[in-house]
Amino acid sequence: MTFVLDDPSIAIPLGELIRVPVKFIKGKSDLPSIVIQAISVQLQATGKNLLPVVVKLLGEDKYQATINTQILEAARLAKLDFVWCIVADDAMHAQMQIETGQSIQINVLAASEKSIVEVLEIARSRNPSLSKLNSALIARAICEHRKMNQPKNLAFLTKLRCGVGKTKLPLLSEYLSL
Repeated sequence: MTFVLDDPSIAIPLGELIRVPVKFIKGKSDLPSIVIQAISVQLQATGKNLLPVVVKLLGEDKYQATINTQILEAARLAKLDFVWCIVADDAMHAQMQIETGQSIQINVLAASEKSIVEVLEIARSRNPSLSKLNSALIARAICEHRKMNQPKNLAFLTKLRCGVGKTKLPLLSEYLSL
């Protein structure tokens, strides 16, 4: 798949490994400087990055680093002219987040009770405002409800008397789907 800007003469291959000049990429890592320095030393020794920087195309010769920003920052520190990158669109970024474990979402109509509990536990650990939810109670209520009903959206969770209110629903929708 190729990404084409408004100007059809600019075609960038999506999902392929390409070399991009460091000066064309925006982005900064939030990792400690000691980590960036250690990566920089390695990049100076090898002259290239093995783990690609994932970027979004902003315009001609303009990119935004979205994943592996520490490599971009270390490449700058190592004074490398180019880094290996993968240009990705929104759908590819979503897939990468799932593949790296940064994001997880399961279908509550098809998942087992155990899987729902596990995902809710992940949600509780990642989001302090969900920490008081009872994952087992919610999963059990979902499984009982879906035996008799075919919900159209996650709003049904607020009517199950399992501790999920309207304020928690948007947070849970990051992890649960229909």
